[in-house]
Amino acid sequence: MPSFERPTVLLVEDDDATREMFDYALRMAGFAVTPVRDGFAALRSIEQQCPDIVVLDLDLPHVSGFDVHQEIVSHAETCRIPIVVVTGTNWQAPSEVFRTLRKPIASDILVSTIEQALAQPREELANAPPRTRQP
Repeated sequence: MPSFERPTVLLVEDDDATREMFDYALRMAGFAVTPVRDGFAALRSIEQQCPDIVVLDLDLPHVSGFDVHQEIVSHAETCRIPIVVVTGTNWQAPSEVFRTLRKPIASDILVSTIEQALAQPREELANAPPRTRQP
């Protein structure tokens, strides 16, 4: 990625105040942000432009964050996108989730977590096959 391009973050959060707070913090940190409020909009956004990372709430209207997660990890085009889950639920994250952050979470923690995720070497993922869907 050329140095002048800002990393893109797909921010999936249904709570307006939380989404706006995270959106502002991420933009101030230099990220290009696509904020969406539900799982259906998240999937549509990923089809249009693949983000560098996804920040995903789990309790979403229309299509749950669990379903969005499963769609991301089960397709060759998207399975290598890092996912940071930000949720109020007790969820045991599968291995393909970079990190799960429990709400409430400070914006600076989210920003540093995203920076860590994007700094991780992706060589081991380059040859990884997409994960299969669970029955």
